Amino acid sequence: MAILGIDTIAVVVSDPVKAIAWYRDVLGLDIAYIGPSQPNPDPNVQGTPDDPGHWIEIGPGRPRTRIHLCHMGGTTEPGPAGITFITDDIQKDHERLRRAGVEFPLPPEKMEWGEWLSQFVDPDGNVFDLKQPTSAREWEAPTSPPKRRGPSRVRSDPPGGSSPGRARGPRTRPPRRSARAS
Repeated sequence: MAILGIDTIAVVVSDPVKAIAWYRDVLGLDIAYIGPSQPNPDPNVQGTPDDPGHWIEIGPGRPRTRIHLCHMGGTTEPGPAGITFITDDIQKDHERLRRAGVEFPLPPEKMEWGEWLSQFVDPDGNVFDLKQPTSAREWEAPTSPPKRRGPSRVRSDPPGGSSPGRARGPRTRPPRRSARAS
């Protein structure tokens, strides 16, 4: 048994309709799932951005972590959420979000270890970190390996690389042929 990762992180919001619009339209996150507004045992029934249920997930496809916009009723308690968003260009995202009216109590600053950090606030007062790692490569969406069709066979690639349409793996050199004595 092993912990595989984090599925969702809850962020308490005062108005789910406004929160969906802000996280979707301002931050640019996808709506992954909206539960029905009325109890319904059918898992195929979903809510809409204008009539959401309690369970709302915003963010990338699985297996990446999503945000659960959680409406508890009543007021929210603003403060640090302890959640860090990753970007590949903190300056551009900072400007884009500022133009959209997002408050930044801490503008982008390069840390002594090389990463850039910043903080921004959502409409409910939740404070988030925005980070540009030294390399965003590890955060790129994984690509799925090509699907196999039929029985597995060993194929040799033509000289100079892979066949068209095949995924390229690590390139290896063909064995050297020794010159034969005549």
